[in-house]
Amino acid sequence: PASEAEGGRKGKLGRILSGSLPISLHLEFLCRNNHTDLGILQQMRSAVEPRNALCHSAIVLAHALMSAGTTSDTFLRDNLEWLSRATNWAKFVATATLGVIHHGHMKEASTLLQPYLPTQGLSASPFSEGGALYALGLIHANHGAAVRTQLLDALRNAGSNDVVLHGACLALGLACMSTEDGTLYEELKSVLYNDSAVAGEAAALGMGLVMAGSGSARAAEEMVAYAHDTQHEKIIRASAIGLALVFCGREEEADPLITQLLLDKDDIPLITQ
Repeated sequence: PASEAEGGRKGKLGRILSGSLPISLHLEFLCRNNHTDLGILQQMRSAVEPRNALCHSAIVLAHALMSAGTTSDTFLRDNLEWLSRATNWAKFVATATLGVIHHGHMKEASTLLQPYLPTQGLSASPFSEGGALYALGLIHANHGAAVRTQLLDALRNAGSNDVVLHGACLALGLACMSTEDGTLYEELKSVLYNDSAVAGEAAALGMGLVMAGSGSARAAEEMVAYAHDTQHEKIIRASAIGLALVFCGREEEADPLITQLLLDKDDIPLITQ
């Protein structure tokens, strides 16, 4: 019937406009045409001193870039003992790279990251938990409606754990990018106002991502004011980047703010157009 055909066309159009169909096709293309040379990674791993943490992280990041969007994490699974040597922030980064590798693989994201995500009543490594939240945000970047509640709950349940808060703030910013979600903005702002360098840095970036391209005068005013108040350089830098995100694409609308910061007596990093 004509009505069913029209409904099918509208449904397909909706999937195209929402981005779900392009993401699915892009994911399928990358999976089918994955030619990552794992031999190069194995050679790098063999050439590096096992205790060299810096090179360990570099190889993990190289793997993520080489396998981005392909869903192929074979190298990590084949080298679990080597991967387990990562500690602290290196563990955070290693877990977060799953989000790069599985970017767009939204249907299986929660299942894939379940062993690492925060669980009520169970205490795991905050670095793997924070990294897993960040990975979830990377997988759902700019299409995070399905995980908004999950990430917001993780943020609220993190308490004073700066590492988990760091991951949750970045994840919310990525997943809900440019949504101008007032609730999320206020939640992130409350984390920023706690004045913790680690959590506050991610909160400022998250605020900028949520309000990206909005040109919000209120967001700009609040972020500039807090950059003046805090003593943490990490938060000041992140606030500057957040402000740039808020005015992304606004061009001349950002000129008054840029002029204001150029004349500012404090050492707030300058924002470029």
